[in-house]
Amino acid sequence: MQKNNPLKISLIIPAYNEENYIVGCLEAAIKYSDNKFHEIIVINNNSTDRTKERAMSIPGVKVVDEPDKGLTKARQKGLEVATGDLLAYIDADTRLQPTWYRTAENFFIHHPKAVSLSGPYRYYDGTMINNFFLHIIWWLNAPLAYHLAGYMILGGNFIAKKDALLQMGGFDKNISFYGEDTNLSRRLSEFGKVVFKMDFFIYSSARRFEKEGLIKTNLIYGLNFIWQVIFKKPFTENYQDHRLTSDQTKKQDVIEENIKKGAEVKAWIVSSIFALAFIITWTFESFDWHKAIPLAIFYIVFLFNTFFSIRCFSRITPPYSLTHSILDFVLVSLYIAMAINVRALPYFIFFILLIFAVSSIKYTLLLGSIDHDHILKRKILIDILGVCGSALVIGGVLVGYARSSLWAWVIIFILANIILFTLWPFYRLDPDHDSL
Repeated sequence: MQKNNPLKISLIIPAYNEENYIVGCLEAAIKYSDNKFHEIIVINNNSTDRTKERAMSIPGVKVVDEPDKGLTKARQKGLEVATGDLLAYIDADTRLQPTWYRTAENFFIHHPKAVSLSGPYRYYDGTMINNFFLHIIWWLNAPLAYHLAGYMILGGNFIAKKDALLQMGGFDKNISFYGEDTNLSRRLSEFGKVVFKMDFFIYSSARRFEKEGLIKTNLIYGLNFIWQVIFKKPFTENYQDHRLTSDQTKKQDVIEENIKKGAEVKAWIVSSIFALAFIITWTFESFDWHKAIPLAIFYIVFLFNTFFSIRCFSRITPPYSLTHSILDFVLVSLYIAMAINVRALPYFIFFILLIFAVSSIKYTLLLGSIDHDHILKRKILIDILGVCGSALVIGGVLVGYARSSLWAWVIIFILANIILFTLWPFYRLDPDHDSL
């Protein structure tokens, strides 16, 4: 399985009745590690569905049975059969993201005395409002809890040195679920540094929160963390599984369809606001034929481009990031300012330049953190060319060639969009396909 990698990292995935998630989990693990894992082991924990068969359908994946049901028992089985120096544990409903393996690799190369690395979840399903609050909760609670306790591990997203796991006696199989990861981190911290990094995140399903409720579930997890730290035992003894049953196999398709519809609605709303601002400005300001017509043409084409850009990139960019939310707010403000100044040169072109610049910054920050890097690079290239073109138009206006500079820019922009939607189509195609 390993591809020219000095670190022998074994990936271990406990799985009980995860037929609807296991293939996606394995495909993401292989893709975003660049096939560098020393081995990938699925611990089939007495599943009664097609989890084992689906896992075995992925080339290079090893499936090991653990008939005695229990999360810690499955983790322990992974410890016993894995041959890597570092053991990575993730859940069957998680998805590695593009920077996960690289972050882990660099960490253990530069921190040889550390015994473990872990990080938080982000969620790829669930309701928008729940995901938003979960993101905030992670950022408010996890760094504080880690700082106060001095150790922290998220059981569905961590890597530990095998020698350290063996020295501490392996996993506590008396713990059924809650508190097992805090128990692990507390005991493991006696053998070296246990590190929790917020940028070492993994995508996970929010099904437990959807089933039990946001407040209740976070309260249970919080109490079990505190109980393990103070009393060295879990607060909750039992837990309830929330695996999808066979009659729910279409759930993920429904989620994807909802994301697609949401992006479509967002594109229509934003574009309508910008169009309305343009119409109001055009109606109530004085008319200058030579300047207003090319600006209006440019604005209409720009609006058309914006609609398809929002519809595409809203589906592949993370919706719950403070930095990107701020940048989106700046972009909306610049669009409105551009609409208000649709007949005022060079202000109109200056706001266009700023829009291209902020957009290029936004998508540059996303590089390496989500899928579809090749799409983002195209978008960034287009934005940088937009900045350069806008700067040339402003220069032409300032030296007295406003009309010719503006018309030249409009013609070039129209031709560029024709290329984007025909010869180099990436706004109108489905972003879930590599052909985008």
